[in-house]
Parts: sequence; structure tokens; C-alpha cells
Amino acid sequence: MEYTDRYKAFCKRMSIYRKLMDYDQAKMAVRVGMTTPEYSNREAGRSMVSGIDLRKFSDSGADIDKMLVDVDEKPCRYVISSEIETFGEESKKEYVRGVVSEHILYMCEKKIADFSDETVKYIRLLKSIDKDSTKDSMLKCIRDVNGITDQQVISDNLGISRFKYSKIENNKELPDAMVLIRLYDLYGYVPSMYLNLYDVRGRLLDYIFDSMSQKDQEIIMNFINNLKEFV
Repeated sequence: MEYTDRYKAFCKRMSIYRKLMDYDQAKMAVRVGMTTPEYSNREAGRSMVSGIDLRKFSDSGADIDKMLVDVDEKPCRYVISSEIETFGEESKKEYVRGVVSEHILYMCEKKIADFSDETVKYIRLLKSIDKDSTKDSMLKCIRDVNGITDQQVISDNLGISRFKYSKIENNKELPDAMVLIRLYDLYGYVPSMYLNLYDVRGRLLDYIFDSMSQKDQEIIMNFINNLKEFV
């Protein structure tokens, strides 16, 4: 198993997180659904932390992005996702999410030069997600955004087999900690986006909305309120 300085730093932050909670390894193991030896091996870097392990950490309250790549959670008001939740049935929410996304993208494309590089990155990813019929594979969208047609290119960059990469891209396997760290270093999207911890499209809508002008935000909110009249 290849270990990088970035992975060792992650293991150190895992240890710090446990100690900040005033847990010994046995208590932490119980909290994340492992045996004590399993947890100890992961914290020491003797065993790879899997995507399933990371979801358990997230369920226990850990900030996965901070733990993996030392990135603080992006400030966000979650305005759009909160509004979408008010539509009740999932089919209605999905419809609203789609039309709001289309409207926001249309407005942003006209003023793309006004946004920061980070927001432009989110806009491009959102556009790719909207093009994807399944809307459930971050890695397919990453390839689309970066104009990569061959899975082998990314699998080589990640240092994993094409077979393993294909399983991850098609949501048959969660990426492990090392893959997530490399994905962040390569493409800049935080690890939690790849772990199905939340609706990525909804989160992108929230981030982009917060970056829009007050006038444009008001236009979007009026659009959503009008949707409530007939959805």
C-alpha cells in the first residue's frame, strides 16, 4: 500500500478528532461501528480507511472534508435547498430542483465573468450534472467538465486500476480515503461530494445562489414562489 504525506496527515487528524472528543480508541471504535483493532489499524495507517468507514465517521458527527483534506466547511445559507424542501413530495422536489437549476444556470451564463473561479467551477459542475440523465455520478461529471472521455486517464491519475475506477464511477463502490484525497488534489471538489452524504446538485445550487447579486437572488426567489402556485 502506498502512503503519501497527505494520507499520513489525514490519519493524524483522525487521531486529533478522537482525542478532542475525549475518546480512547475502544470508545471511538464503538462510535463508528468497528472493533478496536480495526479502528486502531486505520488510525495508525496500517489499514486503508474505506468509503464506508468515512460515512460512519460522518454519521458520528465528524467533518469529513476537514478530516481528509483539512478544508473547513464552506459557509452556506442553504436557501435554495430549504425552499425546495417545502414542496413536499419527492417527485415535486425533483421537478422544482430541475427547473430552478435551469433558471439559475441561464442567469449565471449571462454573467459568468462576474463570478469567482470557485463559483465558476460549481456552475460548470452543476451544468454537467443537469446533462447527466442519472444525476448520481460525480466522477462522470468530473470527466465531462474536464473533457476526459477515457476512464483510463483518471484511473492512471488516481493510481488505481481502470476496473476499480469504473466501479467507483458507476456507484458500485465508494472511493477510499486515498482516492478521495487524490481527487481533491486533482480537481478541487471536497471529498464529501463523492460519498453520497447529501444531494450534490442541491448543495451546488445553494453555493451558486449565495454568490449571485441581491437583485438576481430576488429574481430566483420570486421564481420559486411562483412555482408554488401550480406545483
